[in-house]
Amino acid sequence: MNTAKQVYTRFWRGTIVVASLTVLAYVLYFHQLGTLLPAYSPAEIASYKASSDWHLILNNPINAPFKVPVWLGTAILHHGIIVTRYVAASWGIVAVLLFFLIARLRYRYWIALTGTVLFATSAGFLHAARLGSGLVLQLGVLVFIWCILRYRARYDYRTFFGYIAALLLGLLFYIPGMVWFMLFGLILLNGGIRRQLREIATGHLVGWAVSFFAVIAPLIYAIARKPSLALDVAGLPHALHTLTQYPQNLLHTLLDIGIRSDANPLLWVDHVPLLNVIEFALIIIGIYMYIYRIRHTRSLSSIFLIGTTVLALLVASFGGSATIVILIPLIYLLIVSGLNNLLGQWLTVFPRNPIARSTGIVLVGVMLFFSVLYQVRSYFVAWPHNSDTRHSFERTIKP
Repeated sequence: MNTAKQVYTRFWRGTIVVASLTVLAYVLYFHQLGTLLPAYSPAEIASYKASSDWHLILNNPINAPFKVPVWLGTAILHHGIIVTRYVAASWGIVAVLLFFLIARLRYRYWIALTGTVLFATSAGFLHAARLGSGLVLQLGVLVFIWCILRYRARYDYRTFFGYIAALLLGLLFYIPGMVWFMLFGLILLNGGIRRQLREIATGHLVGWAVSFFAVIAPLIYAIARKPSLALDVAGLPHALHTLTQYPQNLLHTLLDIGIRSDANPLLWVDHVPLLNVIEFALIIIGIYMYIYRIRHTRSLSSIFLIGTTVLALLVASFGGSATIVILIPLIYLLIVSGLNNLLGQWLTVFPRNPIARSTGIVLVGVMLFFSVLYQVRSYFVAWPHNSDTRHSFERTIKP
């Protein structure tokens, strides 16, 4: 009896959280996946056709981590175009888990969990995770961040983790724009990486290199046959003269975040920005805290995360195949930082007064509840009933 009580006491929190997140994941990402909208968008049709045959994937392996599961779902499970949305939603769940792991490396459990809920229920994330296209893969910037932070945080199992990182970083090359993040990480962490690599046996270094190049070999083959694919890998537009519009694109990307979006009916409700007022206030606090740490502590992890965010902003403004989706998880990591500082300051001011402490926590909880409610209603209620949205998803015949 005592043993059963000890097991229950030890695992109750994890069990409840896992069960709750499973239900939340189904409701957010799989419920009404095929019925929320009247049909499928041209982008989804194009993704489905590009993934319908392995020869097509080999000739153009950009977004291969999305195309291959779609091809398998079509060829083996005999699903129709709906499989594109199932694959996107599945990758969305992976992104949520990675976001929590990254937040947990830096913040307390409940702060990390609350921040993950904000990210997982954001309209910007829902648009990417429930649209049957390779757009969801641009959340793969979380894979890059997790690999870097995880490798720096732990020394045990580092050799084994090196093989996992080699495979994951190799897959990132298939996602438009990700190559810039890996170059940034290599430049920023160059000294530390070289010191740590000297501690690894030569056999494992060769194994890591072989694993990495085995993953990217199909991409190298495709680029050798069609060099223009290199522009997609870099997230650059095929008409390079459009880069003259870069300053305007950069301004629009900044406005999309908290002022006024570009009214793309596939991803937005009219001109509603990505963040609501509450989230915009939290991100301002989060940016301030990162800048404060960089100025006063020279924290390498803070430099890395704020630098990655700035780079994502620049890459999303190229006007190529990389979009603002690449920026969404980084924005919410800044929001988590703002939330952590907001609660930390309140609890510091009222360390012993239980009424003031409880009042502050309840007020923040209510504020976050309405933020989540706004984002969820924006996606599930406002967006599908918008006339421009319905028109965009009525151009194709529903199977």
